[in-house]
Amino acid sequence: MADSQRIRTTCLGLLLRPIARFCLRRSIKMQDYLEVSKQVFVDVAKEELQRRQENESVSRLSVMTGIHRREIDRFLDSKNQPRYGHDLPSRVIGQWQSDKRFLSKSGKPRILGVEGKQSEFVELVASVSKNLNPYTVLSELERAQVVERTANGLKLARRTYEAAAADVDQSFALLSEDSEDLIRAVEENVFDRNSKSNLHVKTQYDNISLEYLDTIRSWFLEKGRTLHDEARRFLSQFDRDINQDLPKSKGRARVAFGSFSLTETLTDTDTAHDEDDK
Repeated sequence: MADSQRIRTTCLGLLLRPIARFCLRRSIKMQDYLEVSKQVFVDVAKEELQRRQENESVSRLSVMTGIHRREIDRFLDSKNQPRYGHDLPSRVIGQWQSDKRFLSKSGKPRILGVEGKQSEFVELVASVSKNLNPYTVLSELERAQVVERTANGLKLARRTYEAAAADVDQSFALLSEDSEDLIRAVEENVFDRNSKSNLHVKTQYDNISLEYLDTIRSWFLEKGRTLHDEARRFLSQFDRDINQDLPKSKGRARVAFGSFSLTETLTDTDTAHDEDDK
């Protein structure tokens, strides 16, 4: 009971602090936060019941969430429920760089045929998911300038897919997925001590001269992309979609490796340093 109380008062409070700061920065009021929070609670509870293949009754949702049945009905009838997407373009790009069917003899991503329902690009998308529309994926990759059309077919122009800065929905859908993965990784580290720890590392310096920020940002982007290229090459050895000859064992697992960088200008009240150079 003590652990449960601590999770409610301390852990939950710490998790909500960045959300509160975001709301205050964007002038989102408590009333809006509470309304959206209730909607999300209902959505996630419904998804969890679907995952377990259990009855999705209003009573069951009310018990799980602590939200009154009348409000549950209202949220279930809402036509403005948030959509949570997956980073499918990144999976397609990763497959293109890892699957030997789509690589040249030197191990680089080949230019793929893109015309027709049996094209190499259609085969690439189907190797990730047969439920994806290849032309919708192609449109998104072209919009993000990840691919280029050439006389010989479709060329991979960039090795990573990044949501456009102006694409608010897509950027925050990716943030939502990354946040959930990070929370689960830390949750396992804290509460599941019988398993090996997940990676949770942060490097931070807080007295950097402003004139070096552009250099630092560029270094983070270059090294981060290189690191994820290496991670894709390593993980692709164990993925059964890419390696058809791997043993057909039961069950499957998802492995995620994320990274981010942030640079911000601090004020004198943000940090306190001994100014020995004065």
